[in-house]
Order: sequence, then structure tokens, then C-alpha cells
Amino acid sequence: MTADPDDPDVAESESDRVLMLAMRAWAPSPRIGSGPAEDPRARLLARLDPSWTLRLKQADDPDPPDRPEARRQLREAHQAEARVDLDRVHPSWWERALPEESPAVRRAVVASAPETIRGEVQSALLLDNDDIRPDRPPNPEALSWACSLWTERLVGGEPSRPDDPPVIVAMSRLSLRASYRLCRKAGILKLALAGEPQPEWAADFAGSAGPEFALIARHDLKSTPPNRYPRRRLPARLGLLTIARLLSLAEPFRVRWALQLWPYAIARQIRPLMPPPSKRTPVMMQVESTLFRTAQDRLSTGR
Repeated sequence: MTADPDDPDVAESESDRVLMLAMRAWAPSPRIGSGPAEDPRARLLARLDPSWTLRLKQADDPDPPDRPEARRQLREAHQAEARVDLDRVHPSWWERALPEESPAVRRAVVASAPETIRGEVQSALLLDNDDIRPDRPPNPEALSWACSLWTERLVGGEPSRPDDPPVIVAMSRLSLRASYRLCRKAGILKLALAGEPQPEWAADFAGSAGPEFALIARHDLKSTPPNRYPRRRLPARLGLLTIARLLSLAEPFRVRWALQLWPYAIARQIRPLMPPPSKRTPVMMQVESTLFRTAQDRLSTGR
């Protein structure tokens, strides 16, 4: 087996973490002999590409779990990923997925939606309370299958992981309004860096930033068609570039999980903005990380 060659710079992924847990949970017991104890995972690791094996060993937990604990962590990871937390999925993702289902399935699924978002889902799909009220009791088994299988278009995941990058932590913890304000503040910083008049706090940042910041900001402003976005939305659109570039460094499965927390229309805009490895540079990512942290700090002050 070989590692994914498309992006060798991506840090340890969820698949790597699960693979290491699986090796600890099910690797053969160490052989007993007179020599030094053999790593029970050695034969399994030998089946992988050497570069992958090296990455796994470098990222190995210095205080690894024992076999029962590894199995417990695997069960929790599987439960979180196999069962989507529908309370955390934005209603627009329901609107995207359910029209492909039959009217009967669509109405049954909406009727079983969490109360916290059922009203929004109904509105998005143009269903009123009479529409989702069945004419007769559904078959319990058929209803269970329908409510389970339609979620194959969504992605499950743990609410938080210790290896989540700051951008995914922010997306999973901030409200949609706060997330918009975060993007807007990052965009205001870019406008200030590009030489446009902005609030004093942004102008002060631009005055102390290096030339690479202004170079990237001017490029982003020039590449954003002004006729496609109202002027008042331009800062948020520029900030969305920051979010997209930082997401490109995260584990792909986790990125998709995080995007489900935002409206589907925004997720569709983010995807094309995520640069492939060949178009990412250390300078670009350092600039975007600094802009993101500065925007976060400004957001936390409530101003």
C-alpha cells in the first residue's frame, strides 16, 4: 500500500489515526523470546509504503493507549462518523439532498427531523405541517431504513478533535453570524493591505505588515470580480479566500464535515477557492494564518 501522493504536506489525517488505533487494537501479541521484544505492529507496518510507515511512526502517540482503550476509541470514532449529527447540519444541506428522494421518503424524513431545525427544513422544501402528517402509520422498519439511508450524502464526525486546525475549530464553534463577521474582518484586513481606506485597527495592522501581505491582498482584490458581488459583501468574500486556503491544509474528510455546518451555497463557493498543493506556498499560508488569527482576536473583542 502507498500513501496518497497528491498532498504529501498534509499533516497526520484521521485515516492515519484510525489505522494506528486499529493496529494497537488487533495487532498480534508480541512474540516471546530471548531477544528484545518485537513491535507487534511491525509486520503490519512492513506492508505499507516506507514513506507512509515513517510518517506513522513520527506521529505515533508517545503515550499510546492499550488494546482495550484503542478498541474503545475506535468504537467512538466509528459511531461519530457512521451516524450524522443532524442537529449540526445546516438545513440547506437537507434541501440539497432530499429532492432526489421520492415524495413519501422526503416527507417521512422531514417529519423525523430534529425539532430545532424541522421548521427551517420544511420551509426550504416547501412542506407544511399537513404535508408531513402521514395518512396512515408507516411501517417502522421501512421508516427506519429511509431515515438512515438518505444521510449517505452527508458526513458524520466527532464534534471536536484535538488535532483540528484553528479554522475548523472556529467553524464548528461560532454561530453563522459570528462566522460571517470573522470572514468580513479578515477581508477588511486585506482591503487595508491593498491600500484602501479602512478602520484604524485594520490600517494599523497594514502599516506594520510585511510586503508579502500587501502582495497577496492586492492579488486577491484584483482576482475578485467587482461586478459579481455588491461592495458591502466584498470584505466577506475576500475573507472567504482566507478560510478556503486554510481549509486546504486540513484532512479532506474533516473539511467536508465542517462545511456541512455552513449553508450549502457558501460551501459551494469555498470548494473552488481551496488551492491544490501545487499552488500553495509557505508564504501564502503564513500570511493567511496571521490574517485569520488577527481577525479572530478582533472578533473576540466584540468590536
